[in-house]
Amino acid sequence: MPLPRIAPTLLVLTLTAGCGGQDATAARTPAEAVAQQAKDGAGVKVTKVVRLTYGHTPRAAEDLLVSVDIGEYDESRTTGILRLGTAASDLTTTFRRTNIPEDLKHLIPDDLSGMTTRAISVGGSGTYEQRADRRDVPAGKSWLHHGSPDCGMAARMAGVLGARTVLSPEVLNRLAAPAPSSGGVIDGVATVVHAGSAAQTEFSIPAPGDDPAMAAVLREQYGSARVSWQLWVGPDGLPRRVRLVAPNPLAEEGVPRNSVTEIDFTDWGNDVSVEPPPKDQVHESGSCLAPEPY
Repeated sequence: MPLPRIAPTLLVLTLTAGCGGQDATAARTPAEAVAQQAKDGAGVKVTKVVRLTYGHTPRAAEDLLVSVDIGEYDESRTTGILRLGTAASDLTTTFRRTNIPEDLKHLIPDDLSGMTTRAISVGGSGTYEQRADRRDVPAGKSWLHHGSPDCGMAARMAGVLGARTVLSPEVLNRLAAPAPSSGGVIDGVATVVHAGSAAQTEFSIPAPGDDPAMAAVLREQYGSARVSWQLWVGPDGLPRRVRLVAPNPLAEEGVPRNSVTEIDFTDWGNDVSVEPPPKDQVHESGSCLAPEPY
């Protein structure tokens, strides 16, 4: 869910040796399976779709009231790679409007290509952002960068579930806690699905240096919000898909009232390389970067 712009144990292998014996892998939880993948250079491909529901402004049309979305965009799609272990990512997000009334298309632009954003994160060096419309980028530069550890604090403490956060052991253990049922075939394998709901703040992952006053405010603001989820897991214990439905307790006119997020994880274990942009193309930003959507 979008926030105000202030803008987821190593597996022990049990080997059975003997005459004609075969290696056997103990049953793994999703958190253990992801931890096994979390070695330098290993990664996963991510496809994330976020659909937003906004408040509406009624307009008169021949004595009828017609609801018109007034948000900046209705849907976003993020694709790219996450490197596990030494955390890094290279993700590109595109945006689109989906509910423009036919008679308003000449007034409301549907070309959102200028919002296309590529974001690169490497270890603890912060995030590099390149937006198609070059917003806030001075001449001669292509990327904005901000490396403050405070960046991302609000989203983390509010329990916002992004692609990397979903793969964290704390969150995966919570998502996989409900008993599974058959989930059908996803990414070419039979899956089981875990479904449940919980307060969004239960997914908060505090870090050293987090502001306790901000944490208290966010707990109060988001304490009533509940996230519903479905987590599809393959026979190897690795997540294949997660679906999240979350309301926005701060919703007002022009602000999303709820979001539906679907994240697919494919190509587990491939070697991936994520490098920062050339230094001479980077402009240091004075504020935290918060490319939408979270």
